[in-house]
Amino acid sequence: MKKIFSMFIAAAALVLTTSPAFAVTSSVYDALPSVSPSTNYPSLGYQATQTKEFGDYIHLGGTDRVLKNITVSMSDWALFSDYSADPRYMGNSSTWTHPITIKVYSNHLDAQGVPDTLLATKTADINIPWRPVADPTCTTPTAWRATNGQCYNGFAFNANFDLSDLNVTLPNDLIVSVKYNTQTYGDSPLGVNGPYNSLNVSVPDNQLVAVGTDDSANKVFWNTITAGWYADGGAAGVGVLREDSNWTPNGTVALKIEAGPVLVAPPTNKDQCKKDGWKIFNNPSFKNQGDCVSFVEKNKKEDSDEKEEKNREKENKNKESEHDDKKDN
Repeated sequence: MKKIFSMFIAAAALVLTTSPAFAVTSSVYDALPSVSPSTNYPSLGYQATQTKEFGDYIHLGGTDRVLKNITVSMSDWALFSDYSADPRYMGNSSTWTHPITIKVYSNHLDAQGVPDTLLATKTADINIPWRPVADPTCTTPTAWRATNGQCYNGFAFNANFDLSDLNVTLPNDLIVSVKYNTQTYGDSPLGVNGPYNSLNVSVPDNQLVAVGTDDSANKVFWNTITAGWYADGGAAGVGVLREDSNWTPNGTVALKIEAGPVLVAPPTNKDQCKKDGWKIFNNPSFKNQGDCVSFVEKNKKEDSDEKEEKNREKENKNKESEHDDKKDN
């Protein structure tokens, strides 16, 4: 099992007929545990483990592939009372905000085993709940007590990323990672203490994958500058996002991906509607073969009418031009 210490890792159908398509979103990968009622999961702390980027190699399920949303389960260990005098956080005792970046790569790796094809990325300002105050009756005096009677040091929540504006069509196999800055680590270390030093990404024990598959529940992709954290002692490199092993039972990063269908252009002739061909179209979609054929015939008539109108306009312009020429003569 991976060397994990408590200071680092805490224990209505839509009917569309001959009208523009509205993409119905579905889950194509789901390894997201519930965060309600309030709870917590084992997690990786970026500041504590000198981490810049962390993620997982996954395989999508279903058929939808136009990327819409990614949700990541995270854990916050920060107490508001520790930052109540900090001008950056003193105004809100419920939540604080931090920019977090989600990255989606293809599964292609360079010679050093680093993902080299970035498909999508989005940075969002995530609202993060402060963890509840400590309960003195807990065995660990700094822990808080949930309604299930269990005591936790961190507080699990979901970070949501809307990537629908990127219009990215996903392959079946992906590497998804999370990046953010802490006091001394990240793309641009912040240089000062803050609650981000107590922010983690969830890696629950034996996390089930409801949709899609985790390539390996014993492996993750990790970028840390500390060689000793890697199972191979840093032999394959440090400070780069690359595969690391010996993560069982925490080798499935808690995340969910939602996607919409790839839009199929409308038919241009009636033969495309036959032999169940009408079923493949979704921009627009059709009720049956007859609906599809009617769409083609209507479009052809509209195209024909438009062409005739353009021809009439052209003839009128030619006549006007001839008339002007005669006047000049």
